[in-house]
Amino acid sequence: MPILGKLTVVATLGLCAFAAARGQDLAPRAYVITPAHWNAFTLTYSYYSGSLLFDGAVPVTGATANISVPVATIYHSMNFFGRSANIIVGLPYGVGNYQGHVLGAEPHLYRSGLLDSFYRFSVNLKGGPTMTLPEFMKWHQKMLIGVSLKVVAPTGQYDPTKLINWGE
Repeated sequence: MPILGKLTVVATLGLCAFAAARGQDLAPRAYVITPAHWNAFTLTYSYYSGSLLFDGAVPVTGATANISVPVATIYHSMNFFGRSANIIVGLPYGVGNYQGHVLGAEPHLYRSGLLDSFYRFSVNLKGGPTMTLPEFMKWHQKMLIGVSLKVVAPTGQYDPTKLINWGE
């Protein structure tokens, strides 16, 4: 097989792999360099407000939601084969108020509880060696290339009888 044919096969297989891996996660500072064995505990808060679109899947119109999501995370930096790496464990809690029109009625729905926990392992492949604090203080960042694996575990609260029970 000529070299052009081999490159075409490799490119096609590569594009197929990217089509299957469509996940996106905005994780600012996922590849941040910190000295090895440092820890951080963070609390973040997100607030969402707006319309919900069901596209005719359920007989709900004019649906709106106000959702608050505080998240507690624990960060730990480490050495991974000489490269800077970190692990993050997060546990979000959700509080939501929902409204909409269902068959002429205007019910209100309130839900709160734990959401799915998440676990992320990130490692810097280029530009991020493991460092001690004195090395870190002298280091100047250039280019970083990293990779991460995130797992979302179904640890949240689920009540199948109350998923879409607008009649309460």
